[in-house]
Amino acid sequence: MSACKLSMKTNDIRNKFLKFFEKKSHVIWPSDSLVPQNDPTLLFTGAGMNQFKDMFLGKGNLNFKKATTCQKCLRTGDIDNVGKTASHHTFFEMLGNFSFGDYFKKETIEWAWEFLVQELKIPEERLSVSVYKDDQESYGIWEKHIGVPRSKIYRYGEKDNFWPANAPLLGPNGPCGPCSEIFYDQGEKIGCGRKECEPACDCGRYVEIWNLVFTQYDRTEGGNLVSLPNRNVDTGMGLERMARVMQGVPTNFDIDIFHPIIKALEEITQLKYNGQGDHAVLMRRIADHVKACIFCISDGVLPGNEGRGYVERRLLRRAIRDGAQLGVKDCFLYKLVPIVSNVMQEYYPDITQRRENIARIVKSEEEKFHETLELGTARLKELMETLQKSSQRILSGQEAFKLYDTYGFPLDMTESILQEKGFSVDKDGFEDELKKQRLQARTSSQMTGQVFDTGPLSKIKDISKGTEFLGYTKYECEGRVIAIIQNDHLADVAKAGSDVTVILDQTPFYGESGGQIGDTGVLEADGDRVLITDTKKNNDFILHAGKVVKGELRTGSLVHARIDVQRRDSIRRNHSATHILHYVLRKVVGQHAEQAGSSVAPDRLRFDFHHFSSLTKEEIMRIEDMVNEIILENVPVVVKELPIQEAKNAGAMALFGEKYGEVVRMASIGDFSKELCGGTHVNYSGEVGLFRIIGESSVAAGVRRIEAVTGMAALNRNREKEKIIQEVCSILNTSEDKLIAKAQELLHELKNLHKEVHRIKQKEISGKIDSFLGDARDVSGVKIITRKLEDATTDDLRKTIDALMKSAKDMAIVLGTVQDGRVTIVAALSPGLVKRGLHAGAISKEVAKVVGGGGGGRPDMAQAGGQWVEKLDEALGFAAELLSKKILDGVVLPA
Repeated sequence: MSACKLSMKTNDIRNKFLKFFEKKSHVIWPSDSLVPQNDPTLLFTGAGMNQFKDMFLGKGNLNFKKATTCQKCLRTGDIDNVGKTASHHTFFEMLGNFSFGDYFKKETIEWAWEFLVQELKIPEERLSVSVYKDDQESYGIWEKHIGVPRSKIYRYGEKDNFWPANAPLLGPNGPCGPCSEIFYDQGEKIGCGRKECEPACDCGRYVEIWNLVFTQYDRTEGGNLVSLPNRNVDTGMGLERMARVMQGVPTNFDIDIFHPIIKALEEITQLKYNGQGDHAVLMRRIADHVKACIFCISDGVLPGNEGRGYVERRLLRRAIRDGAQLGVKDCFLYKLVPIVSNVMQEYYPDITQRRENIARIVKSEEEKFHETLELGTARLKELMETLQKSSQRILSGQEAFKLYDTYGFPLDMTESILQEKGFSVDKDGFEDELKKQRLQARTSSQMTGQVFDTGPLSKIKDISKGTEFLGYTKYECEGRVIAIIQNDHLADVAKAGSDVTVILDQTPFYGESGGQIGDTGVLEADGDRVLITDTKKNNDFILHAGKVVKGELRTGSLVHARIDVQRRDSIRRNHSATHILHYVLRKVVGQHAEQAGSSVAPDRLRFDFHHFSSLTKEEIMRIEDMVNEIILENVPVVVKELPIQEAKNAGAMALFGEKYGEVVRMASIGDFSKELCGGTHVNYSGEVGLFRIIGESSVAAGVRRIEAVTGMAALNRNREKEKIIQEVCSILNTSEDKLIAKAQELLHELKNLHKEVHRIKQKEISGKIDSFLGDARDVSGVKIITRKLEDATTDDLRKTIDALMKSAKDMAIVLGTVQDGRVTIVAALSPGLVKRGLHAGAISKEVAKVVGGGGGGRPDMAQAGGQWVEKLDEALGFAAELLSKKILDGVVLPA
């Protein structure tokens, strides 16, 4: 085999691929977001074909039949292999070319070979191919048309060369077909060294670089494969793998777009990356995971405890733990954000534009996790104390896994700390818990249903390309009923009383999207009436949800669709207000304050933005003032459609995580705000009316939320406040201008009364000291006092104890009271008893059990509580006996 000297940067490979297929009459189509739109079967986009599902089924609205993409992908199914193998990633880029009923096997195979051999200059002898065992057509094309020797064409079964894998035997039902894979041979020096080594061998010699999927069948019940009328092509080439081949490096992590990340990790860890050993595995995994998280955040996914946010949080925490094992104790992942943005900026400029925000989010998550690790250390200490008390030496696998899952402790870290104290861990139990979690993660991160949607909407796509939205210019129009959905099934007719979802060919109803809530209104026709209570959007369809309140509704009938205009106008005001607010926020708190989410309803608006501290009162006032100034200027609000690049050149903001088409709507408010937006807006800013902020809070790490009202809602809120002020004035018998002075006067009087009550209480307590001492039980020279104080506060209990402690050298005291329906107990011991080993925290904890509670504290003084107020006397009696016994027996209570 001849020597192979190749060299090409990753960006060049990506560009060559897209341009090559553009010359073959393919449309270069943008990558979909990592968050699939309107696809309930996916948590993350995991393949190039995901955004073209409707096109493969012949139900899509895109005006082309050939496309090529470079798709951002995220998969966690093989997460345990990341860093350990040369090729596995969570985040990667997938190059692909697609045919929707146009060309098929011959052209696909021919172009793939042409690109590899002529464009990339890969020697033919380095390439081998595989086909599905029954796909004689592909075998013939490779052998006779391309000229690949039979010795380099391998036949494999449905597990390796069918999509979905094992579909003929196991399903799922739906479109499927054989695939043909292309492999690059790294040579006999790599891998097992056997002469008979082939692509199916897992030694690593052969690198799979391109998978050509030929969707030609529809699998039906019973495993029958029925030929599709329109045959499709879906190919996928892993960009990182291809770059590894072209750059002649041993792993994907040695290519040009990973090398700077690894280099930065070397500087941070002060360790040399040599590609071998545990350190190298950890560095590779950190590089992969931080890259995945950066792209997730860029697409609008924030770390959290559910769904996509939970996957992202786990990736970040794995990387932080890996860093800890490399000796990094402080936050460090955020330092890698500019490195990743620099190497990826040519094709993903949005990451560079948002890198400061992304870095803040990553750092915030790191800081939060470090706090969690501290809590984990404390928890492990508690667990070791429990083991010690119960004379056990092995920590259960369940507890070890909880430390790993909740507090971020790797098993070896837990094991190391345990060994220092003479304990061990149940590793098998830990592995069992880990397997359960991996299964759950694999299930949640892959497709959660059929590959292709088979519900009622799928059937509707067979007869319609979607709903035309007329609501930008019309509040009512005629529309024909395309479909009626009842109980998740299509219906021909819906009678009065039925809950329905109605799809029309055209409508003035806005379907909820972009943060703007859906319209409400009515559908009417010849005495029939459907009350619409909500409107949603699914791809190109607008779904009207409501109830048939009169007559009936039939598929195919013509209806008059009319929205609630007053409600829509309120929504328009609030939507335009969010744009003004967004503009002002970036002026007041900084350019990093980008939108992270919004909700535009008729009665209020909610706006989430990136920021890491609460707004001050002064900032809130300034924001309100600036928003209202723009409103009062009554500048025109202009909405127009234009090419996306033209809109960006004009300064329009594209929002975090949003995907836009080639033609977009740009909403401009005077010379202030310019945003890409599909919502409805006022014509002039003055129509918004008064703007008032009614709340500011935190909703996630690095994300703040403003709630506000406009127009009549703002006026009504001011009236409500005026009404409250008038009622308070009436109660206090004063005027509005004297209200503050009157309130201050009353507070001063109340403060003096509290002082007087406190003075009287202290006098009462002083009067009881002698009585308490006289009734004290004397046990071996120690005075034991256990008493109940009526109407006392915790502070009263403590002050009584302080007074009693001055009266005798050795004293044990337990006092109790009832406050707000709960028991409070305070226990105290004189210094001599503490030296003898007694512990007030342990005593209070035991006594509190009698009243159904718990507590603890210092050796000399501790507090506890409980809920069973009727058992306080019993608890105090128990306290006297407990103290007597311990003092007599000389037994020390454990802390």
